[in-house]
Amino acid sequence: MDINLNLEFITSAALYEQCLDHQDNEIAFVGASNAGKSSAINALSNSKKVAKVSKTPGKTKLFNFFKCNYGYIVDFPGYGFSKVSKAQKKEWSREIPKYFQHRDNLIGVLLFTDIRHPMKESDLEMASMLVDLKLPFKVVLTKSDKISVAQREDTKDQNKKIYSEVISFSTKDKDSIARLRREISVLLSN
Repeated sequence: MDINLNLEFITSAALYEQCLDHQDNEIAFVGASNAGKSSAINALSNSKKVAKVSKTPGKTKLFNFFKCNYGYIVDFPGYGFSKVSKAQKKEWSREIPKYFQHRDNLIGVLLFTDIRHPMKESDLEMASMLVDLKLPFKVVLTKSDKISVAQREDTKDQNKKIYSEVISFSTKDKDSIARLRREISVLLSN
């Protein structure tokens, strides 16, 4: 059974202090600038216009809040390939940990990474920070349609040896979109 999340963009914030104040559960979407977080949001919503997507990595430069059934998805600024100033990167290095440390209604994190490449150092640092903060997270291996089924399963198995919660995902695969919708719905409704 496919679930409709009814995703709707609500607001953006540049700083943690500007983040939407609400009482609902929320899930953070984190990952490198080219990991496909915004494309995933659009696929989950059945719309190409809910989240801004660009061929140039680094389009997401703010905390973007999307309301859905049972809570919110918060799309974080992408790290890694973003063509942003050093000052902007320094600001993110302060604001992102602040969010994880102080956001009481944050119930989980989805860490998006491209299945075709080993996790970047920035992904590993993010995973390490989440472990240190005892925040539950799942690794979402994106762009799974770009490799063979055997490669997909092998990569998923390798990641499961390190991270117990691993999902493969493709915006072109309706089953993986439905699976991720269910994961999000279950997380937010608990």
